[in-house]
Amino acid sequence: MPRVKAAASGSSTKATPYMVPAVDRSVRILRLLQRRQQATVTEVAQALTIGSSACYAILKTLQHHNIVAFDERAKTYRLGLSLLELGGAVSRDFAFVEKARTHLVEFARKTRLTTFVVARVSHEHLMVVDKEEPGGDVRISIAVGTRFRITEGMSGRCFMAFLSAEESESLLKSVGVSPVPGLPPPTQKAYREQLNTARAVGHATITDSPVSAANGVAAPIFDSEGRILFVITAMGLSSALTAKAIEDTGASLRAAADAITKVLRSQRG
Repeated sequence: MPRVKAAASGSSTKATPYMVPAVDRSVRILRLLQRRQQATVTEVAQALTIGSSACYAILKTLQHHNIVAFDERAKTYRLGLSLLELGGAVSRDFAFVEKARTHLVEFARKTRLTTFVVARVSHEHLMVVDKEEPGGDVRISIAVGTRFRITEGMSGRCFMAFLSAEESESLLKSVGVSPVPGLPPPTQKAYREQLNTARAVGHATITDSPVSAANGVAAPIFDSEGRILFVITAMGLSSALTAKAIEDTGASLRAAADAITKVLRSQRG
């Protein structure tokens, strides 16, 4: 069977059998963004000797699929979160895991709660990108790669609460309120009140979930511009995380989220 030998540097333009030029350019662009972290269209085109129009079209196609993300302010592209969906191994290379996972692990081990991080992977969806679970036969469990609507659950409510008011309202109208299994869906008015409460206290909570008889807390993680980037969520059976302990756990989780925010901001700087 014919094989395609990959170039070691990722920048070779030498053709091999069955190579598709557009795919080759796309891979080279992704490898460049991996090395540089972010770059403009012009920088990418010049570095890889690709025509500006073709380079722009490829980047916009990759952006459409959330393979790359575009920074409106800096006019630069970077690798996108949808790469996480292509394999669990990718998550271990993601900036959060590399730079801030210590705080996730420390919190989970200290509290003995299942702790996970969600990120936005499309306009209307969030996905679990990392987790730490306590030992034991009975515990809350969630898989990395689990995807759900942005208005769904406690993690979604936390993310929605810390978006801009305009974007949050737009999503609420377009996506709607996602019901919790076993409970009637809240009205949009009630959902907005839940978002206001989360903003006021700095985290979202859930008690006595009908799905798992669990309690939980979710807190936001921000980027250097103050925009929500991740949500860190801690959940446990009601016997492990009592309703009375929710407030203290929320304060501890916010402290962990703030520490992660600080790490990410220092790395950006």
